[in-house]
Amino acid sequence: MVYNDAFAELLGSKHPAVFGRPTREAVAEVWDLPNVGAAFRRVLETGEPFLENGVRLSLRRGRPAPLRLDDGYYTRAASPVRDDSGAVVGVLHMVLETTEGVERVQELASLAGSLAVAATVDDVCKAALHHIALTLPAVEVVVCLPDELAPGAPTGELRATRHRADERVSPLEERLPLIWTPLRGPEREVVQEALSEGGLAQHDDLAVIPLPTDGHTGAVVLRLEQHPLPADAHTLLASAAALVGQALARAHLFDRERSTAELLQRALLPQGLPQSGSFALAGRYEPVATGAVAGGDFYDAFTISDGRLVLVIGDVMGRGVAAATVMGQIRAATRGAAISDPEPESVLSALDELVLGLDDLWPDAVRTGGAQRQGGGFGGELFVTMLYGLLDTHTGEVTLASAGHCPPVLMPSRRTQPGDAADDHSDDPDRPDRAHIVDLVSGPPLGLGGVRPVQTVKLDVGEVLLAFTDGLLERRSGTLAEGEERLLDLLDSVPTDSPRGVCQRVVEGMAASGGFEDDCALLALGRSSLEHRRASLVVPPLPDAVRPARDWARAQMAAWGVDEEAQFAVVTGLSELVTNVVLHASTDAHVSLELDGLRLTCSVSDTGSRGLPTSSSQGATATRGRGLQLVSSLSSAFGAHRSTTGSTVWFEVDVAPPGAG
Repeated sequence: MVYNDAFAELLGSKHPAVFGRPTREAVAEVWDLPNVGAAFRRVLETGEPFLENGVRLSLRRGRPAPLRLDDGYYTRAASPVRDDSGAVVGVLHMVLETTEGVERVQELASLAGSLAVAATVDDVCKAALHHIALTLPAVEVVVCLPDELAPGAPTGELRATRHRADERVSPLEERLPLIWTPLRGPEREVVQEALSEGGLAQHDDLAVIPLPTDGHTGAVVLRLEQHPLPADAHTLLASAAALVGQALARAHLFDRERSTAELLQRALLPQGLPQSGSFALAGRYEPVATGAVAGGDFYDAFTISDGRLVLVIGDVMGRGVAAATVMGQIRAATRGAAISDPEPESVLSALDELVLGLDDLWPDAVRTGGAQRQGGGFGGELFVTMLYGLLDTHTGEVTLASAGHCPPVLMPSRRTQPGDAADDHSDDPDRPDRAHIVDLVSGPPLGLGGVRPVQTVKLDVGEVLLAFTDGLLERRSGTLAEGEERLLDLLDSVPTDSPRGVCQRVVEGMAASGGFEDDCALLALGRSSLEHRRASLVVPPLPDAVRPARDWARAQMAAWGVDEEAQFAVVTGLSELVTNVVLHASTDAHVSLELDGLRLTCSVSDTGSRGLPTSSSQGATATRGRGLQLVSSLSSAFGAHRSTTGSTVWFEVDVAPPGAG
């Protein structure tokens, strides 16, 4: 075999030793493949040439046998070499490596697949940032959108969301909304140039191409490793921009259509939960990953005149305006019925009459769960389940009744993490301290009437009662019973010293195996040996408001007798999170401090839609990391989630016992 310098590069260190050697010896690692050795023999025997595109081959390139082969794609052509008499005496073989081009096309196809299932503007931009960063030679990828599309953008301003090619995003960060900031400086000038010319614009290390989005024009900005952008990448970038633009137009319609239901649910879910004496409550609403945030799952808790605490969690079948509005009516009616007579039988009976009458309040066409059904209102198909509880804060007894709803779980006191010395029976399913489903007989769903047996559960110090909707358990590949068993196995390793922490760990653990397939809600009730204390503050979006927030937190914790080490950790973390809200979300920061026994929880929420600060391992210059690593290092646990009212970051700090040290 003889070859030119370009082919020598494919042979690697085998060149020049194999020059003039038999072909079988020169390319021994691929010779026995059907489209290599046999193909050469066919040309020699028949004189018929061949041409193959996109052939995948693994070449050793001359490295020792134990080393991994290099996978690549090639276009190959072979034609016979004839002597003067016309006899075939050899094969002329031409090879063009197309690995880079094939991989770019595959990535473009992958982008199209991801965009096909992206529901919201945020989902589309996440897919675009990730795939374009993998496909093109860019240090950073930026998506710029006008105020009509970018979440939270003021009128007339372009917003930008960014992703560095070397940035690694954790599963927690994947679920959080993107961060949008104003487009400024040279980037804005190059973007405006590209938008005015309607095509690719390049300036220094920036390359910009417009995104046609059905009347709204955005752009993709690449910060290049080497500039200008290689000519062979122009077509790929244009194709990606066209795909993203189409997906954004569709996502914009989706976001606009869901806005009414989203606003309804923001108004109807409780903005805060009561905390009574030694009892602490935490709630969590978790929408499905498609981005649809308006559903029929709900929870509520409120104190009645005799000091008892009413706990409610329920599920209205379907999503959208209809489900969210029915949920709000039921929640309001539950409060009214409980004021008159808070006993479970009386409240659920009153709600039966409400559900029966809801059909008359709806127009002929009602959307439920994304499918439109014609007919009179819900047409008898309205399906509502509810778990109702009444807590006596003096005795710790919770009286429960279920209208077709899944029973809650009672978690025994557990303050150790899995693997700790005190957790030496974690593999025993029959041990007495394992979480268990409350033995509660479920009655008919609301609207059907009938008997709903009442069960009383005693909540002792350190225990947690966890209620949830069936979206937490449901999977297409399994049964509810299997979902319950997964939940119980998970709860074996969940500490009970923080209801908020229980909700966070349950959501993360149950979503770890593929995410949720339906919305779900959780309501956790915990009991401590010490009185639960809570204080809150609203911080305006002003840079000079952070210091007063720190001073307020110090004074509050000093009044509660919190040790100085815990005070330092809380104030440092609070300062970081409040600063993030003020600078990046541009909304009020709602700060809450909760002292439950020897655990102090600090939470900071905003009311924006641009997402949360997220941790990053990329160092001080990272575009997304804004201090959660610091918060994590100072706390015993932390979490972040987006609710229908905005975004929340919380962390917990262990407090020294009174008189210690």
